[in-house]
Amino acid sequence: MPNPNPDPDTNVQPFTPPTPGPTPASADGPARTHAEAMILLRRPFAPGAIGFRAMTKVAYQGRAHAGAQVAAYLNAQSVTQRLNHVVPGRWTMQFAPVVPELVGEGSRKRYLACRLTITLPVENGGPSIEAVFEDIGEMDSGSFAGLKALYSDARKRAAVAAGIGAYLYTALAPVVLPIGPGDRQVQAISRTGSKHDLLVLSKATEEWLREGYASRMTSEAVRRDLGEMLGHGEPESGMGQGEAAEATQTSDADSTERQLVTAAHTLQAADPVQPDPAPAQAGNGVVSVDFGGLGPAA
Repeated sequence: MPNPNPDPDTNVQPFTPPTPGPTPASADGPARTHAEAMILLRRPFAPGAIGFRAMTKVAYQGRAHAGAQVAAYLNAQSVTQRLNHVVPGRWTMQFAPVVPELVGEGSRKRYLACRLTITLPVENGGPSIEAVFEDIGEMDSGSFAGLKALYSDARKRAAVAAGIGAYLYTALAPVVLPIGPGDRQVQAISRTGSKHDLLVLSKATEEWLREGYASRMTSEAVRRDLGEMLGHGEPESGMGQGEAAEATQTSDADSTERQLVTAAHTLQAADPVQPDPAPAQAGNGVVSVDFGGLGPAA
């Protein structure tokens, strides 16, 4: 401690406190550099941010169309939450229609390009540099989902290019569940005027899948390769409302489909069926994630 009454003859200099350096970034963000951002953006999401959807019928145990492929997905709102948490005020998104020359003539798809720009220094304290990530969203032209769904798809695809949610494509083993009326199965509901059935997961099945996801995301392998889960206030059980909060009934057909899903959930809750879980399926990718009770791929 310096002498409060220094003798001028002793040549003692007054005490000068050290200049504080930059505040270290939190392990959970926000990021100070592009390298820190890439680590944080790729972290797994909490279970409450993850939904599950039955995509299409596939073969199951040697029987054609006896099973359904199930995929995990993120809401576009979760992507926004991650960006606001990791790089607040340092990201922008720009949308643009895909030029007709790149779309096949007579295509029944609609396309929208999204450019995600993140502006950060390469090194702490250095000049800010833009990192640009781009991809294209798509939607069937006859979809009842509406224009918002096209923007959401484009937003999520550009985010994957930056590492957000990319592990859902590369780190999770394929999941195929049998077609049937019970939990841990996919219910197929016939739709008037369509040759394709509506594929529905019961709420209990979704929660079972989410519990499996949570178990694997806390495993040593996932924590080593992807890091700890990074949450953004998601519910402890179930999934946040996400895009469902903005959903509207755009047509009679869409309204009927929603009623079918609601009716299916009601029937399943009233008379649940508990089939024996199917054997596990090994996967590939950055981390092999096996849910431990899900059916084999086709």
